[in-house]
Amino acid sequence: MYDTREKAIRDRQWALNASREEGIEKGREEGEIRGEIKGEIKLIRTLQEILGEPISEESSFQGQSFDRLQLITVQLRNKIQGRTS
Repeated sequence: MYDTREKAIRDRQWALNASREEGIEKGREEGEIRGEIKGEIKLIRTLQEILGEPISEESSFQGQSFDRLQLITVQLRNKIQGRTS
């Protein structure tokens, strides 16, 4: 009976540790995504400044996907390249 109880305690502890590690990893991934989005927004605003365009407020990017932000970046870069060709 004692061994069964100890095994149950170890199993519970293992499950808690696995859940904790999963939560930490998910938090890291979400943090990386937020960092990439913030970096892309900063790049967009810099490109707008270079082009002499009105600089968008950060709030205007809320809810935009990373892919959408990258598309905006590509469009702005193309404008810059078009001006230098």
